[in-house]
Amino acid sequence: MIIDRYKIREQNETLVLSTIIHNASISRAHISQLTGLNKASTSAIVKDLIDESLVIEIGTGDSTSVGGRRPIQLSLNKNAGFSLSIDLGYDYISSMLTNLNGEIIAEFKEKNFYVRKDNVIEKIKQTIRSYETYYLDCKFRLIGVTLAIHGIVDQEDIIFTPYYDLDQIDLAFELQQALDMPVYVENEANLTALAETSFSTNKLNLVSVSIHSGIGAGIIINGELYHGRNGHSGEVGHMILYPHGVACPCGNKGCLEQYCSEKAILQQYRLLKADDTRTLYDLAEDYDAGDKDVITFIEKAAHEISIGIRNIISGFAPGVVYINSPLTRKLPFLLTLINNCIRSKFSKEVPILTSEIGATASLLGAAVLNLQNFFNIPHLHFSEEPLEKLTPVL
Repeated sequence: MIIDRYKIREQNETLVLSTIIHNASISRAHISQLTGLNKASTSAIVKDLIDESLVIEIGTGDSTSVGGRRPIQLSLNKNAGFSLSIDLGYDYISSMLTNLNGEIIAEFKEKNFYVRKDNVIEKIKQTIRSYETYYLDCKFRLIGVTLAIHGIVDQEDIIFTPYYDLDQIDLAFELQQALDMPVYVENEANLTALAETSFSTNKLNLVSVSIHSGIGAGIIINGELYHGRNGHSGEVGHMILYPHGVACPCGNKGCLEQYCSEKAILQQYRLLKADDTRTLYDLAEDYDAGDKDVITFIEKAAHEISIGIRNIISGFAPGVVYINSPLTRKLPFLLTLINNCIRSKFSKEVPILTSEIGATASLLGAAVLNLQNFFNIPHLHFSEEPLEKLTPVL
């Protein structure tokens, strides 16, 4: 097979850039050693990356045991451009600006903003303008905007959104036309999974269960985000729990998220207490105080959530399951109850953990998606531990 030499050069440039990104400070000689590229090729590629403002020299390292010149150290030029992430919840909009190294520069959340097709584009434009002072004077300015959508997304198309009407417009296309910059649209739970695999763990197989107004799961298989047919993977909130149960906007009855999403649990708790002002903090206090009705209610919810998680584990055999939700953050006992409900041998072998990234997971995952597209690097891992298993192009 004949491979175009320019294609090889492009692949090797990506390999060198990936090595620099995954090592905070590294010399040309070490890059050559890790990638298997010869020193001349490595130096030529590094020169191009420096000329493109993607890489900078940051001083000298230690000399080797045999002495000689101290090597010049290289690093990603992390502030040469910025990424913007926007999470469109049904009643809020949150945003985050990160640099090219995935470090958070600024973030903001506006509560009680009800997202609709007729107000979302202007709100996104306004959000972008609010960050201009950070990125206007740098080389690459804003490298892209990724939108986290609470619904089914298939290759930038919003297919179904149960709690707002964004499935009625071509949001990515309209924004690209208006902004003249890359705009990506992805399912919110998928982005939380991308954040976990990029910031939390080296595991190549994981599931991130996102429990908010609905319930979704982002699935990573062999290091890749799994979308399934037409983007329908991970819609665990629409597993049917009770065939003749509560009607769901998806058209079925008895879907999981109608019983144990954050929204559903809060609604049921308020109904139980006949008080529409109750919060999750009140629920936690009632549980800790030994309120029998609340304890019974929460144990039932934990059992229902565990059914969804057991089904995920049986279907995908992940190395770990993360739960990303205000429920597990504000009701810390809930995770213990869920784990206690996981009884099967196969399920018990899989750790079920609360996400340490927390509420910013979808935004950090959106940043990863922006950076993957900008660098043309499919796997980015922002960790103190360098990734050294890289494959050279022969």
